Amino acid sequence: MIGGSGMYHNDYIDAVTEYLRRYREFSQYIANVKTDIDECQRMLELEAAPAASSMSPTGGCGGGEKVSQEERMYMQREDLQRKIRKYRADLQQIEPLIRRLDSSMASLKDINETDARILESRYIDDASWESTARYACCSVGSCRRRARTALKTLTGMMFGPDAVPMQTSVVFFKR
Repeated sequence: MIGGSGMYHNDYIDAVTEYLRRYREFSQYIANVKTDIDECQRMLELEAAPAASSMSPTGGCGGGEKVSQEERMYMQREDLQRKIRKYRADLQQIEPLIRRLDSSMASLKDINETDARILESRYIDDASWESTARYACCSVGSCRRRARTALKTLTGMMFGPDAVPMQTSVVFFKR
């Protein structure tokens, strides 16, 4: 078990693999939610002008109308604000994860561009191993080995060193 969190190292690697596979879906969801928030805010701005009281020619309590125009507008504003809060809560769940994945992939690319290309091709673009190997300019077997290593590296970047067991211990010597 890693750090008492209940996750084993393979769980972290499996999670990162799933994040890569769903990267485009998650990224598009974030873009859509931001668009929805903008749209709700625009609607709130349009409704900002106070409405005049409605007068019914039939007299008495708005002519049998159960809810006044002001009450309807107030409820619409409340509904829009509730939607914005929900959308923002959704973003707070997924956006930090995608930002972490983006920055970790960028770091991996700086360290080893071929490994980053393998992960992108195989997991994000859902390419076959043969296509991934052609894209990375290496054999299928080499691609598979490098993908395993790259996934461990990416997992360590995203979740820290405790997420991936070390093969050897590191010893520092003082001079």
